[in-house]
Amino acid sequence: MSGVLYTNAQQGRLLRIVPDLVRARALIWDFASKDFRARYRNAAIGVVWAVLQPLLMTLVLWLVFGAILNFRAEALGMATELPYAISLLCALVPWQFFASGVSVATSSLITDRELVKKVYFPRETIPIAAVGSCLISFAIGFAVLAVLHLVSGGSLGLGLFWLIPAFVIQVLLMVGLGLLLSCLNVHFRDVQYLVDIVLMFGLYASPIIYDLRIVHEKAPQLIANLYLLNPMAGLLTVYRQAFGGAVLPETYLLVWPAVCAVAVAVLGAIVFRRTSPVIADSV
Repeated sequence: MSGVLYTNAQQGRLLRIVPDLVRARALIWDFASKDFRARYRNAAIGVVWAVLQPLLMTLVLWLVFGAILNFRAEALGMATELPYAISLLCALVPWQFFASGVSVATSSLITDRELVKKVYFPRETIPIAAVGSCLISFAIGFAVLAVLHLVSGGSLGLGLFWLIPAFVIQVLLMVGLGLLLSCLNVHFRDVQYLVDIVLMFGLYASPIIYDLRIVHEKAPQLIANLYLLNPMAGLLTVYRQAFGGAVLPETYLLVWPAVCAVAVAVLGAIVFRRTSPVIADSV
């Protein structure tokens, strides 16, 4: 790559983002695989944690809500065809992918500040690679979910094809948020702390422990409508319905998340491109 491609004037051009990322696709993969290996490098059991994390989180939630509080899937509005633990995993695996990807992407430019200062390359590769490194953990967690679903007597039907658009929308949303929040975090370090708080709140403001149906049934209409502004509410419900055997999940649940994903991706790309010439001076 020639230095001319990455002058300050060229870095700010929005239309260059796609060709720049295509040229840097190998770099994105290198960054993503490096980040994934580094995450478990000093752990005694290594990448096994990628399997244990969703399982242990599911165990904690099941113990608290299923065993101690004696909640049942029916009481939480969940589909009765799925065991409560599997229903939890159906939403928890994609949520952990979302939360970890957005959090890591937000801090990625600060984490790799020395690289940003010394080498010229499309800066978008860093937050995108951060999302990509979490994608590997998601793939492992998803495989574990599929195996446990089959072991518990479930089946993998045609409804699983709806996981593809849900996954594409989620990744686009994460990339857009990663681009937007990472460059904002360079100038305002409070952004990382705010993101962590919002993600903690999002665990309970998304249909993970309970189902979306209970929100419609129990909450006032205004609250239910405001709840659906969270794009992950629709996406997590589609994930759960696809595993629950629904041949045709409620596809309207993908419309608002898709609109949010496209809007956030465009906004993130615009803001990132306009600030990229000064990122190296600010990290």
